[in-house]
Amino acid sequence: MEPDAFPTSGPARHFEREHHHLESQLHDHLLDVIGGDFAGALQRLVAWRAALARHIEIENTQLLPHVPEGARWAARVYLVEHDRIALLADEYLERVRAAAARPPSGERERREAILALVDSAHALRHVIEHHHEREHTALAHELPQELQAAAWSRGLRGAG
Repeated sequence: MEPDAFPTSGPARHFEREHHHLESQLHDHLLDVIGGDFAGALQRLVAWRAALARHIEIENTQLLPHVPEGARWAARVYLVEHDRIALLADEYLERVRAAAARPPSGERERREAILALVDSAHALRHVIEHHHEREHTALAHELPQELQAAAWSRGLRGAG
């Protein structure tokens, strides 16, 4: 989705925009993996992992403490999912680091390494997809828009 394609209003706009940035970074990383550029894939993944950590920190500290009583899912659900995503991301990062440190020499080994990384990324992408959907359908509607805008604005200034 192009940045201009984001809705200018609506409850999920802040989450959609932030998730789109993360998904684009991960997508670019996977294109490097598919191309067999393990060094480039590692570089992009390290940047994505840092952005993911900032994203999770913003949600954990600035948004989740404000989940209202009676929300569809308690803040604890999101926190557990964040922990799971971070763990899967770190495990995947180690696999990419290993591939970049010891690039395969032959074409068959290169293809096997690419396939192994794509397979390894699958679980991570699956958990992220379901987590983002949960945030778009519930959390984005349950938190005040002003709170969301302020949290993401502060987070972006802190990322520079």
